[in-house]
Amino acid sequence: MALPFLDTAQRSRPSGAAVAGMVALAVAAAGGWWLGGASREPAPPVAADTIAAVGGLRLEIEADWVPADAAPLIPGAQAFAPAPGLSARAMLVHGEAVDATLVPAALRGELPAALPAPRRATLGGLTAWNYGPIRDKHRVIEVTVAPTTGGMLAVACSAPAASWNAALGCADGVHAVSSSDAKALTPSPDLALRLSAGPMLDTLDKKRVAGRAKVAWRRPAAARSLAAAHREAATALAGFAATGAGAEVVAALRDAARSYDALAAAGRDRGRFLAARAAVGRTDAALAAALRELRR
Repeated sequence: MALPFLDTAQRSRPSGAAVAGMVALAVAAAGGWWLGGASREPAPPVAADTIAAVGGLRLEIEADWVPADAAPLIPGAQAFAPAPGLSARAMLVHGEAVDATLVPAALRGELPAALPAPRRATLGGLTAWNYGPIRDKHRVIEVTVAPTTGGMLAVACSAPAASWNAALGCADGVHAVSSSDAKALTPSPDLALRLSAGPMLDTLDKKRVAGRAKVAWRRPAAARSLAAAHREAATALAGFAATGAGAEVVAALRDAARSYDALAAAGRDRGRFLAARAAVGRTDAALAAALRELRR
């Protein structure tokens, strides 16, 4: 409801005390004081983020990060100094994972073979894993990695131990990640295997189709070839399979390789051949079940 209208005759003049109070208030406001507190200077404008592109991804990073040489030099990496004047580095790395850690191949070789268990984290709004801090004789490094359908994005924060505080948590300097085609994925122990297993298993499947048609009594060569194909697939996938369904697939591939070895070794003994062929059927069924579990 609107306030009631008061005509001029109805308005009362302010008292002398009220006038004095208003004058004092105006003077105080003009002097920069309000209710006993000093007014603050206007906040300086926030600098716009810097844009960095790595592996087809667009990253919005801290405006005060200064481009720097990668240390150590990592192919394809973009390196920044999060604290100019200090030897701390923030390296942006993109690439395919080579094992279950999800760390891109170009960066993985710079880290110990055995990494600590990852902690849940975020990277520019993406779900990520964090490793570290990891110390060696010369430096400290912390890696945050976020998987996408276009590859793994990692930020490696590194510095000598004496200046580690300047690098600690540098992944927070990545404010946003975007892409025209890649989609974010959720890290998991089997994710790298799921992403890599498809092409490898397609190759194995072609060999199985061709080889199984040739497997017969007194024809061990085809069985030996299939044993080798399963063993090669198990070896190729073993690095990706830390635990869970991935480890079950690798174990099933190795069991299948052994069953084809036994089939090849049956020689001219028909009884051994039939027993080995039945074992092949069982290991093939176990492999198919493990693959179904992996694809869930």
